[in-house]
Amino acid sequence: MERQQQFVVLWLVFAVLVYDNHGYVSNRRVKNQRPGVRSYPDDDKNGGSGDISEINVCALEQKTTINLYCYCDDPKSHAATSADCWVFNNGEPSDSAVWREFGSQSNVTKLTFNVRGTSSKTLSFVPTEALARMPELRTLEIVYANIGTVHSHAFANLSRLQDLALVRNNIVQLARNSIAYMEDLRVVTLGDNAIESISNDVFARLPALRKLYMDRNNISFIAEGAFEQLRKLEELDLSDNRLTGSLSRYVFLGLVSVKRLDMRANHLDRVGPDAFAELVCLEELVLEDNLIKKIDGRGFSGLPNLQRLILAENRLTAIDDRTFHDLEKLKFIDIRYNNLQTLTFGAVEPILERLRNSTFFFHFKGNMFECDCGLLWMNRLAVETNNEQVERELTTAQCQMNDTADNDGGDLADLKVSGPRSAYGDGGYGANQVDADTTVDKAISVGGVGGGMVGGVNGGFPKSLDESQVIAVSTLNEDTCPGKEQPLVDGAPDAAQNSDRVLWESTKSAAGTGSVLRAPLGRSTLPVLVSVVAIIVSRRC
Repeated sequence: MERQQQFVVLWLVFAVLVYDNHGYVSNRRVKNQRPGVRSYPDDDKNGGSGDISEINVCALEQKTTINLYCYCDDPKSHAATSADCWVFNNGEPSDSAVWREFGSQSNVTKLTFNVRGTSSKTLSFVPTEALARMPELRTLEIVYANIGTVHSHAFANLSRLQDLALVRNNIVQLARNSIAYMEDLRVVTLGDNAIESISNDVFARLPALRKLYMDRNNISFIAEGAFEQLRKLEELDLSDNRLTGSLSRYVFLGLVSVKRLDMRANHLDRVGPDAFAELVCLEELVLEDNLIKKIDGRGFSGLPNLQRLILAENRLTAIDDRTFHDLEKLKFIDIRYNNLQTLTFGAVEPILERLRNSTFFFHFKGNMFECDCGLLWMNRLAVETNNEQVERELTTAQCQMNDTADNDGGDLADLKVSGPRSAYGDGGYGANQVDADTTVDKAISVGGVGGGMVGGVNGGFPKSLDESQVIAVSTLNEDTCPGKEQPLVDGAPDAAQNSDRVLWESTKSAAGTGSVLRAPLGRSTLPVLVSVVAIIVSRRC
């Protein structure tokens, strides 16, 4: 009996020791494990293979053979809503099992991939395998990868995605339907890549898209109808690309809601008729820093809502008398730093009343006009306007005298003129009379293969400036200006010449009686139907 009691005691002691040892081991494991982070055996202990089937992508710090790390707002499985992932060294191949394990965080709404690799193959593809397992994504950004081609349906299953940014990824090509079938997508940013062209099958089924940024690429061709399905798009940025030649309206098919179009810093050299007529809701058009030297008189027709027109730093030599017609909402014009040789009253007459108001902005400094009677309207308007900005531009405007000019009304010898003298008595320098149909213009291909934007040529470099011949336009008067107007005959101008001054007085008289002179004398007005359509479109936008 005594031996049995001793045996029971020994068993009890043994049981206590085992229990205490288990508690010690468990407590040690807990102390060595970071809160909320799952602990995995080191890869080296498993021959470098590891148990990848258990991976939580928000807890990869112990997986030394995986070239991917994600910092998450909550590392527990299916608990994170934001993940910032870094791809490094040689990255992970497209068939790596780690991409499938992104399903361990299927509730993430914001995901970023940052690439800091040692080779161009660190991340050379869109990780579609991972994205397909994250159906709640609202925001996706990939930066500094080397993707090359965005393949078809690269973002499949992202039906809730709203913001897609693929910046600085060396993207060259967008495959068919590469940006497609995302019902909630609002913003797409593809800036600072190497995209060369946009075909008409890239963007599809994006009914909510509002903003598309494709600036700082190498785009030289845009197919007709490339944006045709983007009927809700409001802003399109194509700046800093390689678009050349003339513009075709069919490139903008379907963009009936666009309010802002930015095409600055391309190589466009001409604006053809109705170039932007598809953009019926357009409010701001930026064509700054191109090579534009001619704008067709109907270049901006069909834009009843246009408010801001920026044409600075181009090579314009003249403004057509029809350029600003029917732009009833226009309130900001920037034509600074062009090669304008004149700015006729006929060109500004459609906006004359607005130039007298303080809410209008008209910038034209940086042009060196030829001194001519056609500039006298500047002095008259400077006295009448209530707009300080316009007055400042007018009073500081300069022009260059030409020793070879015929002060009895002859044309400046070095200015190419074709056709009859201007109907505004401006000495033969009306915008429609400047000979812009040179062999350079004739070499421009409009529409090109497939009707997109294709190559043109440069031209219109500024001529040399003799500072000793530069004077202020404000010093000109009707008695001394080159190309002096012919005297009135029986109180009326010569029938062959409708003088600038007489048109000015006619415009003032019309304004005083409550009517507004919409078109120069002798020019037919547009059909009433066009105006009615413009009003309807304006209200719709």
